[in-house]
Amino acid sequence: MDSTRQGLGRNKLFVRGLADSAMNGPLQATVGQYFGDLRLGYGSPDPDLTLIDIRRIEVFEGPQGTRFGAGSVGGVLRIQPELPALSETSGRIIVGGGATSGGDPSREAALVLNHGVGDRAAGRLVAYARHDGGFLDSQDPDRDATDGIDTVGGRLALHWTDSDWSLDLTGVLQRVSASDSQTVPAGEVGFRRSGRVQEPYESTVSIFGLTARRRMGRATMVSATSVSRQTLTERFDASQPGDPSPSAVDRRQSLFAISSETRVDFTADDGWTLSGGGTIALGETLVERRRGDLSPTPSPEQGVDLTRSFAEVAAFGEAALSPAPDWRVAIGARLSAVRIDSDIKDMAIGLRVADERRGMTWRLTPSLSARWDALPAVTLFGRFEQAVRPAGVNEANGAFARYQGDRVTLLEVGARSREVWRGLSGEVSAGWVDWRDVQADIVTEGGDLVTDNVGDGVIHFIALKAAWTPLDTLDLSGGVFLNESTLTRTRFSTIGGGTTDIPNVAPFGAQLSIDWAPGRVATLPLRLGADFRYIGQSRLGVGPMLDVPQGGYLRSELTARLGDDRAAAVLRISNPFDTRGIRYGIGSPYQLSEPQAAPVRPLTVRLTFEAAF
Repeated sequence: MDSTRQGLGRNKLFVRGLADSAMNGPLQATVGQYFGDLRLGYGSPDPDLTLIDIRRIEVFEGPQGTRFGAGSVGGVLRIQPELPALSETSGRIIVGGGATSGGDPSREAALVLNHGVGDRAAGRLVAYARHDGGFLDSQDPDRDATDGIDTVGGRLALHWTDSDWSLDLTGVLQRVSASDSQTVPAGEVGFRRSGRVQEPYESTVSIFGLTARRRMGRATMVSATSVSRQTLTERFDASQPGDPSPSAVDRRQSLFAISSETRVDFTADDGWTLSGGGTIALGETLVERRRGDLSPTPSPEQGVDLTRSFAEVAAFGEAALSPAPDWRVAIGARLSAVRIDSDIKDMAIGLRVADERRGMTWRLTPSLSARWDALPAVTLFGRFEQAVRPAGVNEANGAFARYQGDRVTLLEVGARSREVWRGLSGEVSAGWVDWRDVQADIVTEGGDLVTDNVGDGVIHFIALKAAWTPLDTLDLSGGVFLNESTLTRTRFSTIGGGTTDIPNVAPFGAQLSIDWAPGRVATLPLRLGADFRYIGQSRLGVGPMLDVPQGGYLRSELTARLGDDRAAAVLRISNPFDTRGIRYGIGSPYQLSEPQAAPVRPLTVRLTFEAAF
């Protein structure tokens, strides 16, 4: 899994090369997200929830329409938080700070409280605040860096259980804000902001949901219903050379959604399994855009509001059986219906200028997979998956422009080995992806963000993963991803013709993690770790002046933890080699003639202290 690396609360996630664009529009994300069993987001960027008190993170690669209600074309990310512990009252506190080479200091604090009420109920509270100090020099020598990022949030979970049922009530709130962007003029060496206008942004997310689980003999039912809201507010410098006064474009994208999903898993006596369920999602996305000058006597603002209301229902399922010894075959399908209504309001005249009401669009997508235990420690596997995203409309010069639904078809084969000598295990797979009528959020020549079909894509990939425990105290894991993608552009009027790579996807990437427990220091256990990830070079997007390189650098982090579960000190060194590079290849989309880019954060050292009580 990778992301666009634009900044906290502004990133788009993608898996195995299925990246539609680097821009944040209302387009349905290629990667579905869940917090526990609650669906998170629909057509919005990754909220970058702070990963405190998290049990594990699961990534499901490829289309998942027959397994999850989200039905995403690229994959699913599921964050599993720690559940409230029954019959236990406990807490944990985390405080720390950090320093960045040439930048402002950072700080963080977090609190976790758990309280059990007998052996039936419990509650868990998580609260946190963090400031990532800025590292770009202000244009004003009398001011500190203005690109610092503040994150504040919390979670509350209530858990109740009996012999058959369990109920979980969850609430999540988080706000990420920055007073300026982290971009500098592309091609220049150094960390100095430019431009006539500061570019602040704010990303907020809230989700409240109820999850019910019940065991019924050989069947297990999980039903989750949630209400969520996510908002991204951004300002972009729109000043042009020769303008007498600076100008800016303010953009606000908000999503409100109600989602309910029920899944049932059943296992028969002879080993065959059946899993499936249904989902319904209702919501509205509002995109507000305002443009105006910032002179003492500004002219009237120009702006457009695009409202999109959506309703989605789907039934999905998969059955698996063993037709022969050492074989397992699964077949599944997803039937979905989507309705999207849209309208445009011109704020200069205060009137609705266009609207569209569409009926339900029905889609059926299949899945087929098989695995064979060819050797005692080796399993061969293959799968065929399809997934779709619905058609829709976008605003272009105050009118509607229609774009088609896209369809992803995946074929993959591979081999997986279980732990053999000293815990050595691995997996290798190769695949082909056919992506028809690729939907993408793109930038017009005027800088505005619209959604359109940009062409047909084909992806060939090879993925390798391995894990090894050569010593009882040493764990190694890593992976390599090779990718070849081609996008045949078909919308000549919007982005031009010809072929190119699919944006934001590098042809090569690699990762290595090291975890070593050398022993004790002053009776306290010591654990050392290192993570190295090569971010391959890719192109920012498709369209006028977006063929911008980014990536091509090594991202690394070293960690040292001294202590146990009761108390510990943790040292983290990010970018220890002070690597320079471009993590995101664009600044304001309204200044493409003066390209900007977001550099990699310099060497950063963080020290935190944890204590349990």
